[in-house]
Amino acid sequence: PVKEKEEPQPEKVVEEVKPAAKAVDAPLPSALKQRDASSPTTVPDHDVYRFQQKTSLSQPRFVKCSDCGEEGPIDEWPNHRDRLRKVQLKKKIAGMQMYCAGLFVDAFMWLLVNVYFREVAVCGLENVPKEGPVVFYGNHQNQFIDAMMIRAHCGRPVRFIIAEKSLHRPIIGHFARLMEAVPVVRPQDVKSTDGAGILKNMEGNKVFGTDTTFTKGLSRGDVISWSTPTKEKCTGQILTIESDTQLSLTLPVKSEDQIDKPTTYKCSRRIDHSEMYADVYNTLADGHCIGIFPEGGSHDRTSLIPLKAGVALFSLGAAERGIQSKIIPCGLTYFFGHKFRSRAHIEFGEPTLPTDEMIAKFQQNELKREATGDLLKVLDKNLRSVTINVADWASLKFLHAFRRLYQPPNVKLDTGDYLRLTRRLSRIINGQDDDPQFADFRTRVENYNDYCAALLVRDSQAATLAKLDGASIGLLIRRLVLLFVMGVALMPFMFIALPIGIITHFAAEAHAKTALSTSSVKVVGADVKSSYKILTSFAAVPLVMNSVSAAVWYFCDLRTALTVFFSLPMASYVSLLIAREFVLEFYATTPLIISMVSKHKQFKKLFDRRTLLAEQAKEQVRRFDPSLEKELEDLMEEGEDELRQPSLFSLRHSSRKPQQKLS
Repeated sequence: PVKEKEEPQPEKVVEEVKPAAKAVDAPLPSALKQRDASSPTTVPDHDVYRFQQKTSLSQPRFVKCSDCGEEGPIDEWPNHRDRLRKVQLKKKIAGMQMYCAGLFVDAFMWLLVNVYFREVAVCGLENVPKEGPVVFYGNHQNQFIDAMMIRAHCGRPVRFIIAEKSLHRPIIGHFARLMEAVPVVRPQDVKSTDGAGILKNMEGNKVFGTDTTFTKGLSRGDVISWSTPTKEKCTGQILTIESDTQLSLTLPVKSEDQIDKPTTYKCSRRIDHSEMYADVYNTLADGHCIGIFPEGGSHDRTSLIPLKAGVALFSLGAAERGIQSKIIPCGLTYFFGHKFRSRAHIEFGEPTLPTDEMIAKFQQNELKREATGDLLKVLDKNLRSVTINVADWASLKFLHAFRRLYQPPNVKLDTGDYLRLTRRLSRIINGQDDDPQFADFRTRVENYNDYCAALLVRDSQAATLAKLDGASIGLLIRRLVLLFVMGVALMPFMFIALPIGIITHFAAEAHAKTALSTSSVKVVGADVKSSYKILTSFAAVPLVMNSVSAAVWYFCDLRTALTVFFSLPMASYVSLLIAREFVLEFYATTPLIISMVSKHKQFKKLFDRRTLLAEQAKEQVRRFDPSLEKELEDLMEEGEDELRQPSLFSLRHSSRKPQQKLS
């Protein structure tokens, strides 16, 4: 049989092709454009479903996402869009979580700082920009408290660079992660191993050894350390390794660090900080803030120790990448900062930017170290301009006595003027300590301080004794009655505060001894006491308060126990304020009793002695800083001597008012 030939159906084909042709020729919205070699198609998600069916097979089927910038087939656009929406949703949720965590951390730190310190004064806040990248750097004299102080009072969230080992601590690590701290491995935290053989001698940056295996056990960037008769630890970073018995360091060995006989050495592996620097650069590029303490570790010295180069390195590195971040010094001044309810001052200095010359040098490998050193000198000078630096604790005690004697009774200073005056006097102490006349004046002031201690008074109390003959029995009775009333009100609080105080005190002392034994820069370990008092209170305060509430529940009922449980925190804070007033009255009552019993003889001598020392203090300032006296005279207000002495031996003086700034 012959198969019949199928006749073509042109009309039907035309009917099927025509709609497609119409769809091709139909004008598309501007949101959906044909892709050419230079500009791929960009399709918003709300137009894809509407026009995907109208696109012919002959047209390009690739789109470019306007959100992420990626290009892909149009058939995969729905999946891509869904994934993108999920990622954006997760980012929003994570951002909200971090925002809430930041609010919690800021509120908690503000509360903690203002409970631990009875007064925190801030000046120079106008130097902190409201937006844009900022690098905060400050002195490090109170361990974890320093970061809390800056974060709670600078007005902006700050990511601090923290030692990596601190992230593994129970409470500190948790708060560091909430603050998005940037971890860094410090050289002192890296374990050192004994090197093979011994070091024979050193010439410049060359190190020669005997029976050593430098090529096998060491590599470029590693650190070797050794000891000398005059120095416990000397270090050097390896630049090149020539042989098993010879290597070169990045810097020449100082004469005092060179060995004079064969000695053993230790080596530690090179630390890779690239991830830390990348995290810092990304933070600054996003317009956020970074905080660092360039002294390295905390200490309780009375002056700055040499700054590490890290703050200068990433500041120049950020400038090299086009990130103009302002570098702001933060001066932290504590008055017995290791004690509960002490005082603290924070001063923010003027911002600094790396110069174009420094950036140009930093871009050249052979001049990078020089550029870093130049910027580090500027940063060190700026930090010293907002901190108080003297030789030792005895000099610091003399400095505060010098300032009290020199400041007239009718001069009231705000925080900024007070700090500037103290720094001006500290320069006199540091520069003229060898002057015989000034040395004699210092000896007289120190003897006067000992005399005040023997009479159980402070210098600020001695300044109120101009009208000592006016002491009356009525003043003494009033103070005794006030002490009795406050003492009765504080009795319940003592049952709660006494166990907490004992626990935190012994825990802080134990940690201070441990920190002192492992540090070469601490004096008595006072810088860690306040931090560990706060850390210990995290466990001690809930334990004691829950124990009190449980005891009330056992002896009374649940309603009373819940009332006690929720009212104890506020009652404890109010009791702290009452306790402060009790201490002030107690310190004012004790010398008043001694003075009235002795008929004021010793205290009259004390006031005359102070008056003479105040005149001598003015003479010393006229000799070494005559311009300071003129500036202080502009702040004097006549007829206000009574403001300084509301009553005999009182520790309450008039509040300081903002006045004209000292230069």
